[in-house]
Amino acid sequence: MPNRFRQIAAYSANRTNRQLAEEMAQKTSLTAAQIEAMLPRKADKEHFAALVAIVNSSASSNKKVADLKENIEKLGFVVMKVLQATL
Repeated sequence: MPNRFRQIAAYSANRTNRQLAEEMAQKTSLTAAQIEAMLPRKADKEHFAALVAIVNSSASSNKKVADLKENIEKLGFVVMKVLQATL
C-alpha cells in the first residue's frame, strides 16, 4: 500500500514540475524541455520564475539590480545554470 502512494506522489510531483516548466516557457524564449533539462528540481523552477519576474518587471533598472542583489543567494544558482545553458 505505501508503495502505491509513493508512486502516486511521484507521478503528481513530476506532472506539476512539467506544468511549471511549460508555464515558464511561455514567458521566456526557452522551451519547456530546455527548462526541464536545465532546472530539474521544482525549487529551481520556482527560483527561475522569481528571477524572470524581477527581470520582466516594470521597475527601473536600478530597482531590478537592487532586487537581484537582495535575492542573489537564492537566485544565484539559477542565474549560473541559465547562463551556462545559453552561452
